Amino acid sequence: MEKRILEILSALVSMKSLTCSEREREPAQWFVDFFRSMPYFQRHPELTGAYAIPGDPYGRSVPYALLRGSGADTVVLSGHFDVVSSEEYGTAEDCAYAPLSAALERLLRDFPLDALQRRDLASGEWLWGRGVADMKGGLSVHAALFEAYAAQAAAGTLKGCLLFVPVPDEESYSAGMRAAAEVFRRLQHRYGLNYRLLIDPEPTRLVDDAQVVSLGSVGKLMPAILVQTKKAHAGRCFEGFSALSVLTDIYQRTNGALAFSDVHGDEATVPPTWACLRDRKQGYDVSIPHRAAGYFTVLSFSSTPEDVERRLMRICTEAFTAQVERLDRTYQQFKTMNRSERQEHLHYEPCVMSVRALCGQLRERDGARFTRFYADLYERTAERVRRGEQSYPDATVDMMEALLNYSDIRYPMTLIGFAPPYYPSVHSDHVPGKEGTGSKALRFLSALSARAYGRPLVSEHFFMGISDLSYSAVTAPFDYAGLSENMPLWGEAYHIDFDAMEQIAIPSIIYGPIGRDYHTYAERVNKHSLLHVLPETTKALIDFLWTE
Repeated sequence: MEKRILEILSALVSMKSLTCSEREREPAQWFVDFFRSMPYFQRHPELTGAYAIPGDPYGRSVPYALLRGSGADTVVLSGHFDVVSSEEYGTAEDCAYAPLSAALERLLRDFPLDALQRRDLASGEWLWGRGVADMKGGLSVHAALFEAYAAQAAAGTLKGCLLFVPVPDEESYSAGMRAAAEVFRRLQHRYGLNYRLLIDPEPTRLVDDAQVVSLGSVGKLMPAILVQTKKAHAGRCFEGFSALSVLTDIYQRTNGALAFSDVHGDEATVPPTWACLRDRKQGYDVSIPHRAAGYFTVLSFSSTPEDVERRLMRICTEAFTAQVERLDRTYQQFKTMNRSERQEHLHYEPCVMSVRALCGQLRERDGARFTRFYADLYERTAERVRRGEQSYPDATVDMMEALLNYSDIRYPMTLIGFAPPYYPSVHSDHVPGKEGTGSKALRFLSALSARAYGRPLVSEHFFMGISDLSYSAVTAPFDYAGLSENMPLWGEAYHIDFDAMEQIAIPSIIYGPIGRDYHTYAERVNKHSLLHVLPETTKALIDFLWTE
């Protein structure tokens, strides 16, 4: 098993399968060929294939293979085969894709490394390279185990069903896992599968020498905010009102604001972080920016998109009001300094709207005319995203501004929308009809790990790194229509099949090899964890889930 894991790992890591690129097609084809080479699938070709991601600009697909045993109980193995870019390796970049070569380790000795990194490098106990931890290491373990189980299936001795679905795109927008929900549903309906648990071998960390197992995954929402105020020449600035003043006030009230943090037991989501904040001027002129926009990330355990929208409506109204009052106070002082000022007070009425509300007004006002406008706007924007010319968040802001232009609204207002990607929070203990599944798996793994390896396990309710687990089930239903209507790019360009997620209802956990410093030149995976502990404990867990 150790030799086979290393062979598969070497093959997968050698593929520079950068996320959001055509390079992801190479490992997908490798898995297709890997499955088809097995005698079991040569006899049952209908049980394996590749599901083309609908409308994918890179032509990516989701390979899958199902081993059918004596019962309907099904364990799912999954993980992503895309990786982030590797330019930080510099001249050692090519070596980052050859984990079994000693060349990278020799070169890393001259890299800036902290004490722990240098100690791990000297120990010889770690494999280094892009994707060895995140997450081709764990994926190689699953592939080697699946190959061994396929031999059992061919011999007719397999106790349950085992489904393996490696996916692309986890590092960007999770197009692979969002599409895989349909694969899970089709196989479930065709073969009557009872999904017991999905095991995702994302790399895990140590806390006080105990390995962490994640029972769920945090949710992620990306609000986009567009502010319109009043344009004026900089030399007559009190005749206008800067959109940046309002947007920066919204930023101050949200960025790092603990009021947005959800709490579950002794775990909490980190507060929001803004990724973009800027005016919307296309060039330079001597005028006040009357539009500004930005977007940020809100992580959640329990807060729904409706909850976040309500909170932002209040915050945006308060920020607008506060900035108008500040502007007027400044103007009142300025009047004592400049005799030509004649206005009594500066005042603007606050107006905050959601994308859903604005589109509703425009649809009611213009009917078919607005429908045609929106369809054309959507297609043009989606095409830019497909060609890689814009990210989802930037394209969302452009659509919001185009809607505001079409509306002919001239007065100050703030528009709130949501940008892809969206990740619902999920917890393996809360899947309807399968409550407590994650904790049951954890208890089994904990006892085995402590007994066989002297390594205790600790659990966290939610993996904070954001993961594909979000699309394996729905554990907290919410207003799906409300989300889609506030997300301008919802549709062909971006879609989540919540119906499929509710139907497949797969509890899921994150349990992979011990790794460190993912996405950096110090990325590494522990050899003993990868080659011995993980394959043996994962196999034992699969067997347990089939028989308990």
